[in-house]
Parts: sequence; structure tokens; C-alpha cells
Amino acid sequence: MGKISTDVTTSALVREVDVLRHADAQLTRRLAARREPNDTDRTAMRLIIAAPLDQPVTPRELATHLGISTAAVTSVIRRLSERGQIVVAPHPDDARSKVLRPSLRDLHTPADDLSRRVAALEEEFTPEEAAAITRFLRRLTEEISDLP
Repeated sequence: MGKISTDVTTSALVREVDVLRHADAQLTRRLAARREPNDTDRTAMRLIIAAPLDQPVTPRELATHLGISTAAVTSVIRRLSERGQIVVAPHPDDARSKVLRPSLRDLHTPADDLSRRVAALEEEFTPEEAAAITRFLRRLTEEISDLP
């Protein structure tokens, strides 16, 4: 049986994660330059799309979920609305508030081109392989979240 390498710096997985991080940083810069959906916008869309029809997201709930001020969430809502991704409507029970719903265009489709590409890539893997990849990405996310 071969020796298991403990040299983290030469691990193919570590190298590929570094390549992924670099590609993600480049994508973020390109999206910002084109004013395309950023990470905050994509996170907002996931929450809005996932909300039950009878309990749509309010701007305050969105701000809390994103960890930003209610003033800052106004910019997020404006961007999503201008791109036609959401509809802002009066709150049915509180005339002073609004609710955020996905537009019909985005109701049954991924929030952006990257999500569609990830969904297509997933088809290349068996369910077992996809489960292992999912487990790895979940753990990687936990490790990143735990960094100071």
C-alpha cells in the first residue's frame, strides 16, 4: 500500500481549491464591473425564492438574513428590481411595509448563469459522487466560516 501524503502544499485538492478561489475572485471582479448580480444579490434571491408563498420576505427580514442594515438592503432591493428578478409589493397585513417576491421569470429558474452551469455540471456525476462533493463543499464552507 502506498504512503499517504501529509504534505498539504502538494495536495491536488488543495491546489484545485486555490484555483477555485482565484476564479471566484476574478468572477466577482467581472460581475462588479458589469453591475451583474454579486454574492449578496444571489444570497438575497435564494432567500426570496425559497420563501413560502403565504410568507414572502420583507426588507427587514432580508437585511437580517444578509447581515446588513435596512438602509443598505434598499440598494440590494433596487438592483434586483431593476434587473426584473423581484417584484416589490405592499405587505398584505401592514400597509407601512413591503414584501419581496420573485418575478415570474425567476420563479422556476436558477438565480443566475453560474447556478445553471453548476446544475448542468452536477449531471456529470453519480449521486454518490455528488454526495461526496456536497459533503466536501459543506465542510469547506464551515472551515472558511470559522476563520477569524
